[in-house]
Amino acid sequence: MRYIALTIGPIVDTLSLGRKTAEVWMASYLFSSFMKNSIKKIKERSDAIFVVPYVNNDILQDQDNGVGMFHDRFILTSETLSLKDVEEILQEQKDELAVMISESIKRDTSKVKEFLSQYLQTYLFETTETFDNPVLDISKIMDSLEWHTPILESEEDYLRLFLNRDTILNSSLAKLSFGRKPSFRALDEISQGDSETFENASRYIAIIYADGDNLGEYIKKQKDVTQVSKKLFDFDQKAVETIESYDAVPIFVGGDDLIIFAPLLNNGETVFELMARLSKDYKDTLKTEESTLSFGISFTYYKYPLYEALERARNALFDTAKKYDGKNAVALSAEKHSGQTFEFCIGKNEEAYRVFSELTKKILTEKVELPHAVHHKLEGYQKVFETLPENRIESTFENLFNEDLHKSKFKEGLSEVSLLMKSLGTGEKAQEKLFSMLSTIKVLRGDR
Repeated sequence: MRYIALTIGPIVDTLSLGRKTAEVWMASYLFSSFMKNSIKKIKERSDAIFVVPYVNNDILQDQDNGVGMFHDRFILTSETLSLKDVEEILQEQKDELAVMISESIKRDTSKVKEFLSQYLQTYLFETTETFDNPVLDISKIMDSLEWHTPILESEEDYLRLFLNRDTILNSSLAKLSFGRKPSFRALDEISQGDSETFENASRYIAIIYADGDNLGEYIKKQKDVTQVSKKLFDFDQKAVETIESYDAVPIFVGGDDLIIFAPLLNNGETVFELMARLSKDYKDTLKTEESTLSFGISFTYYKYPLYEALERARNALFDTAKKYDGKNAVALSAEKHSGQTFEFCIGKNEEAYRVFSELTKKILTEKVELPHAVHHKLEGYQKVFETLPENRIESTFENLFNEDLHKSKFKEGLSEVSLLMKSLGTGEKAQEKLFSMLSTIKVLRGDR
């Protein structure tokens, strides 16, 4: 059997050009649209069968309501399609994008075509080799490619000119995607959610990256790999519903990859509950315990540079959560408006994460309260706790927090914190995680 595979880029570098919601959306959507239209033309002109991604005629309809759902890669089989045929289609698609961009920024089309041919990297791979698992084996080959922003020989950076909010809103590509001239909520609008209880929390934006864990191991055990692609597409559709029901914005939803802009709080839920719902969507759709979702999330002030917030979330996912023992993790990287930073990573199945989630809910619903500076006091006794056996944590808390208010108003909340410490442990790194979790709760409840 003959396989042809394609991967395109540079996506990460292009995303970093965005300074506003619309700009980051378009930076991602350009690639999704390129793949969608290339796949559509290939299907129209050949006998190609796509192994990855899942493709049918409905998916290839012109309007997709602003959600890019096509990954940066495809793998197809064909008896008649040649590599030259695919190259010609890709060049057509580059030229069509160049025409759209040149019309939007009012620049010479031939120069934009030349620029885009240099900038948009397309790597094709063809083989007739027999594979035990073509998706995994070919993907490994494609993974070995690293996409970097190319050195461009051009008098202007036409893509940077195009990735301007006002230009994007009036572009034919955005109008085709939404079926009308689109509108995008600014970061300060997204951060508001539907919650007015904790006003200061609404000044922060959560940016979420998600990626599937151990998906390769899951694929190895499936008889029909195309059904995995179908399940991932079904998950994507469900994920869009879940994201939008939380009043968040799906920037990209493709396969097992997600990029989301979200409020910290919305209608009584936290962004951690959004991630829990997405994890359930993933598990229910794939019907497996073997592959899970890991998340990288950044909390930043809504005026914080967007490209840095994106980088924080991406690094939290790929440098921390995906490397966490057991994966299935949430890694948070936060920077408050004051400049204070904190971070933590924890497995979603860990008891400590359950305790943290319950404590957060109870505090936000005012079922329990904590002293304002509880984590600062605990930090002062960090060395004491490091040498403390677990059975003495609770009594030590009682000795440290021995005022009348601690024994009445804050009693249950402090008990929950001591339980969280027990579940995390008292080592230096475990306590640092505890302090970061308490700082997270403070941001969620709107403390300055």
